[in-house]
Amino acid sequence: MEPDAKKIIEECKYQRILDGVNDGIIVISLDRRIIFINETGRKLLKYEEGEVLQARCKSVTQTSRCGENCPLTHAIDSNEDQRNLEMWYTTKDGNQLLCRTNVLLLRDADGQVAGGVEIFNDVTAMRALQDEAESQHQFSSIVGKSGPMEEVFDQIRMVARTHSTVLITGESGTGKELVANAIHYNSLRKEHPLVKVSCAALNEGVLESELFGHVRGAFTGANWDKVGRFEYADGGTVFLDEVGEIPLSVQVKLLRVLQEGEIERVGSSKTVKVNVRLIAATNRNLEDAVKQGQFRNDLYYRLNVFRIPLPPLRDRKKDIPLLVDNFIRKIAVKMPQKDLKGIEAEALSRLMSYDYPGNIRELENIVEHAAIRARTEFIRLLDLPITPEVPQLESPLRLHQIQVPIQTLERDLIVRALEATKWRISKAAGRLGVSRVTLWRKMKDYGIQRGDE
Repeated sequence: MEPDAKKIIEECKYQRILDGVNDGIIVISLDRRIIFINETGRKLLKYEEGEVLQARCKSVTQTSRCGENCPLTHAIDSNEDQRNLEMWYTTKDGNQLLCRTNVLLLRDADGQVAGGVEIFNDVTAMRALQDEAESQHQFSSIVGKSGPMEEVFDQIRMVARTHSTVLITGESGTGKELVANAIHYNSLRKEHPLVKVSCAALNEGVLESELFGHVRGAFTGANWDKVGRFEYADGGTVFLDEVGEIPLSVQVKLLRVLQEGEIERVGSSKTVKVNVRLIAATNRNLEDAVKQGQFRNDLYYRLNVFRIPLPPLRDRKKDIPLLVDNFIRKIAVKMPQKDLKGIEAEALSRLMSYDYPGNIRELENIVEHAAIRARTEFIRLLDLPITPEVPQLESPLRLHQIQVPIQTLERDLIVRALEATKWRISKAAGRLGVSRVTLWRKMKDYGIQRGDE
């Protein structure tokens, strides 16, 4: 027999519902019928009093997670509340609200699950303001006035308001993610999600599930359906960082997304249509990877529709003073006790003379390190770190006379970082500002093995 709202509320001590009295509240029975909705919930969804009682919850809320990804189903299956979810609700008049939602299990006197309560608050306006601020910030966060960077800005402007696939190439630390942000937040899709995936950080099985989702029972531990990044980003943009590290088996599925706009969740044969723009980034030479059989030729051409090559910092040294000034202003906010105002000319000269294998990320780390050491309002030459990232030299003048090939310097930096971290790959990679995969590949390229001097 269907328990009525009064019984469930009494057995669940009503306090759980009152906790969210200023939010929308819906009490749902096990057969997914609405047996209670508070005034805030009705007003948010544009319904009259008594209008939705006994209606199926899916027909009323019409959220982006209804159906296979129902949070109440997940809560019941896992026997755990589902908290801090972001879901789109559709109102009676067809408008959409982005809400932050908690789904809590309701239990009877015997501890058995008797239903659930959905507590939601409208964050649509807040997200719009955040997106607007982020949109204005993202383009300006790319610092540079040099010729190579002006060309990058022109390319971003050209491609941003199209739906074309973009391939961003360049060494680690050159700012590929910032470019992806600028493209999305200046595009026609800026009101929809920008979903980022670091392809090198996930193994093959996890990456496939993250990108395309999975169905319950697809593999051990798949206790409920999961929406993948492409589904979640529907209408928006997916940014695949380090796309060159994607395994061949996953490349086939990625190609289908680009060709057909279709995905299949792991363990399912059901086709799901998605409308997603793809921005990919890599520090690898994908043409060489294709020749070596490590990357699909057809996928490469699908990705390489509009390429934006990012220059390494050593090719845009005119931007170093601007970058340093920007970093000092950012760091000064985090270190108000320092009262940082700038950098002395001698220290800036030294920074201008270094080639930065780690590019902008390395420069930022050096400036922050120097800011921590600084004992005056200005960063001085003696504040610059004498570490593997900045080799110690006999005098500032010597910096202008470096003739060491960049490959030799990079190999030396890698060996020193490995030695400094006792050959712990993760720590060495973090110190160098690159991923574990990139460091392993560099070690292989340079023939670096433990015991190198």
